Amino acid sequence: MISRRDVAGIDAEAEAKLLAAHGLTAADLIGQGTEAKVYGLDPERVLKVYADPGQRTTLKTLQDFYGRLTTEAVPFALPSIESVETHGELLVAIERRINGVPMENFVTADGRDLERLYVNTVKALSEVRIEPPLERHMLLAPEAGPIEDWNGFLGDLIIDKLPAVLPPLRVDVPGINQTVKRLIARLDAPYRGPVGIIHGDLYPGNILMSDETTVAGVIDFGTFTMIGDPLFDVATACGFYRMYERDRLDVRQRLLDQAAEDLDADRCEDLFTYLLAGALLSCDLYPEDGIEINATGHFQWAAQILREGH
Repeated sequence: MISRRDVAGIDAEAEAKLLAAHGLTAADLIGQGTEAKVYGLDPERVLKVYADPGQRTTLKTLQDFYGRLTTEAVPFALPSIESVETHGELLVAIERRINGVPMENFVTADGRDLERLYVNTVKALSEVRIEPPLERHMLLAPEAGPIEDWNGFLGDLIIDKLPAVLPPLRVDVPGINQTVKRLIARLDAPYRGPVGIIHGDLYPGNILMSDETTVAGVIDFGTFTMIGDPLFDVATACGFYRMYERDRLDVRQRLLDQAAEDLDADRCEDLFTYLLAGALLSCDLYPEDGIEINATGHFQWAAQILREGH
């Protein structure tokens, strides 16, 4: 998984020298996240500065991953890493520049056209394939030994997660034991469908828009990116849209209905299975200091979805 050393660890003097070597100044800063500062290198590229050289392996893995993607099927840009370099204690990646603003900036309670664009964007991404294939399901956690069946892999992820999440889930989801049994039973059958990329965190903040109706690109692959059934992304994306708003249940149902429009009954069952799996696997990912996990907004979002599976 990606190391999470904060950008506060970037040494100012080392950063200034690095910028000067690339003909940049502090005025060229265009963004900053948890892990990196982003500078505009030229109209086509950005320069990302990381505090942690230990992320080099992660970035090289992402560089290889992006280079394998067959992107002809999508009408928007995907990331590409030109180079990964170390400069003293700092790590630098030069990447494709994807201009745009996050889709979440345009999300409103009555934005039905944007909802459809969101679902269609996720569906379009599901057409992307990776060539040659990777011999693992989790991009940043290479698996030892022969690659297993996708359903088996996902079932094992759920089983490994259960000891940590079942105790708090039993408090808020009375039927969780039965839901887990049905999930595991559903994933017992071998997977026979298409194998593609799964972004894993495809909420509106990771989709960039050039205007209110045009998608410019999809960003931020990495920690949750997998190789498997792309329908997993479609299912979880339906849960991510307005996920903490009061109308989230109605929104989720509308998006699931849209996602299921061109699916047969068996794939509709897969769609709901993946939504439940995504909720179970992520329910404890965002703890808050001084708050029991059951009281966090993300846990309650996941618990509501899992109650629907009873």
